[in-house]
Amino acid sequence: MQSPTFWNGTYWPKTIQWIGAFLNTLVAASDRSLTNALEEYHGDVAGTHSSLKSIQAEIAKYFSDIEAYYGDEDVIQIFGAAYDDAQWVVLEWLEAIRFINQYDGYAQSLLGQADVARFAHRAHIFYNIVQNQFDTSLCGGGITWNPALAPYKNAITNELFISSSIAMYLFYPGDNDSNPYPSPAYVNATNLTLPALPALAAHDPLLLANAANEYAWFKTHNFTNAQGLVVDGFHISVNQTTCDERDEMVYTYNQGVLLSGLRQLWEATGDTTYLTDGYSYVETVVNATGWHARSQAQAGQWAGLGRNGIMEDYCDAPANCSQDNQVFKGIYFHHLDLFCEPLPTSTPLVAGLTNTASSALASEHAGKCASYIPWIEHNANAALSTRNATGIIGGWWGASYVNKTQGPWPAYAVPKPHGSTDVWNEPWVLGEAPWACQGWHCSKTGRGSHEANGKRMVRLFKHRRTAKRDVNDEGRGRTVETEASGLGVVKAASDFTLRKRAY
Repeated sequence: MQSPTFWNGTYWPKTIQWIGAFLNTLVAASDRSLTNALEEYHGDVAGTHSSLKSIQAEIAKYFSDIEAYYGDEDVIQIFGAAYDDAQWVVLEWLEAIRFINQYDGYAQSLLGQADVARFAHRAHIFYNIVQNQFDTSLCGGGITWNPALAPYKNAITNELFISSSIAMYLFYPGDNDSNPYPSPAYVNATNLTLPALPALAAHDPLLLANAANEYAWFKTHNFTNAQGLVVDGFHISVNQTTCDERDEMVYTYNQGVLLSGLRQLWEATGDTTYLTDGYSYVETVVNATGWHARSQAQAGQWAGLGRNGIMEDYCDAPANCSQDNQVFKGIYFHHLDLFCEPLPTSTPLVAGLTNTASSALASEHAGKCASYIPWIEHNANAALSTRNATGIIGGWWGASYVNKTQGPWPAYAVPKPHGSTDVWNEPWVLGEAPWACQGWHCSKTGRGSHEANGKRMVRLFKHRRTAKRDVNDEGRGRTVETEASGLGVVKAASDFTLRKRAY
């Protein structure tokens, strides 16, 4: 992913901004994984030729890429985008801060310490966009997806609010810089003046409350279908204020982003319900890939989120995934990886948990997560099986299990859920009801004109879908997004295996 094929030294020129934020998150998470290897094996990584020096060199290289991306991230574009986009940036820079603190704690170095304040400030600027957007006037709560469209309370925006809020509570070091601009060029580029950024302290109780209130709302608002999979979201009918029109579309990343939030909510509160709910979400996904099928024939049938035990989005087999959708599976495995990080046996943020109880819970969590390893490795091997002659991973991980190439294979496409709209792969719907902003829900005030921004969003999505197609690969072919998805699952397999050895 960091080779010249995709990375030009300061950014990934062929991707879009929210995906760039996630790719940078993966780079920081990879540095944390390498640090975990150093901590566990003291530089002597079993079964490899890695040495302390070579791993430290890799860590330094990837961190220099993170620093470079900070300077070239298109923060002006993403600052004015939808509410989900802003939160990918929050998680991005918090992950970088987590790496800095972990590595420096291990190596007793100062690597990245000079960057912490500016990374924290960027996370603060982008969290401030969503911090007060939880709106009880429609659906009793939640955040709308995009202020340029009709109100749509979708899973990803609200899952991100859980995960970004609790990550801010746990890992954000505080920031008193009142400069509200994402870039010095913001005013000239937009002709807009912003109010001063309010100070936000580390471990501010507001952050924990935001995460807890958001999950309580999410859990009680019927975001799962009969199979237990998270659906895409809710529209609000004319003259209604409740979430009364559910979109049944299922995407892989919607099953995963809340997992990191649940894991960290436990860390902040000690409430084991968060972990129990997380296990249930994971087991639902594993079942929905056909992993527990009773026969080979049954395993080959669509199970809700894949077949043959391999995770799959609806667009994978027909090879019509948008640029956005191509990275979804990697996002799932990144957040599953975060969910299954070892539980600390003591934490200053949780009161009243005895050492004995903490150790027992940590052991139980480790056992639960270890049980996922065969399934994760199966998916990692499936992803690796799609590599072409230059080593780039494809999008449909299950192709080789049915003796197919990367597509398109319409015969293996499955009907989308009844009552669903595939907005990521059919972007023209954004110009139609119920997506287009119209009627009493709409306002000309706020973060820009709904009409103008709505048209801009439609143009943006259409541009993504009509981009030049790759020769011989159909659709978008192998891209930095498919490579990142592969990195997400392969890194998860590596991390889970390392943890199992540590247990």
